[in-house]
Amino acid sequence: MAPNDVSMTVWCTLIPPDEMDKFSEYEDDLRSVSAAYEDWLVSMRGKTIIGVDVGILLDRIRILMINIGIACAMNRTLAEEVQSVVSAHLRIRALGIVGELKADSNEKAAVKETLAVFFKDLKFTRDIFPEEDVMGVIPVKVSLEAGSSKGCLGKLIGSKSKKVSVDKESTLQAALLESSNVLKKIYLRLLSPDPWGIY
Repeated sequence: MAPNDVSMTVWCTLIPPDEMDKFSEYEDDLRSVSAAYEDWLVSMRGKTIIGVDVGILLDRIRILMINIGIACAMNRTLAEEVQSVVSAHLRIRALGIVGELKADSNEKAAVKETLAVFFKDLKFTRDIFPEEDVMGVIPVKVSLEAGSSKGCLGKLIGSKSKKVSVDKESTLQAALLESSNVLKKIYLRLLSPDPWGIY
């Protein structure tokens, strides 16, 4: 077998395909990770996401991370590497969704900036207190300059877009709601047969 080929016996749906070669020598451990993922899928598929907030969604994903740690209890380094790879790809996906959000008002710009910082450093392996964590990254001021037609025009004629103060409380509530929408998309993909596919 060529060095870049990955044996199907060590395939694990939870690990993104382009990361699989990192784990090809851990056949038994990967079987345990796959079994832990399957158990998680069975336990989560019956749970509703209607009306579920960001904290509950993060808890459900954290349970998966805990299960990975238990599955690789004899190989802590491997457990942490699998958790790190999965978390990194979840963050990339979250930031991609946040990047598509509209920022055509001061509040939307504040929410988008807040969520970009929140998801950039989000640790899926630890207990999160969403209100505290989100409140801690809300910007003091925002500008519509980036990505707005007026901003582009302002740059061309040499004027600067005025920064506007952010209402932290309303931004917090809007950001919590939007973050739950982002996490629902990620969570539903984790529940799908092909969590890292492009569709």
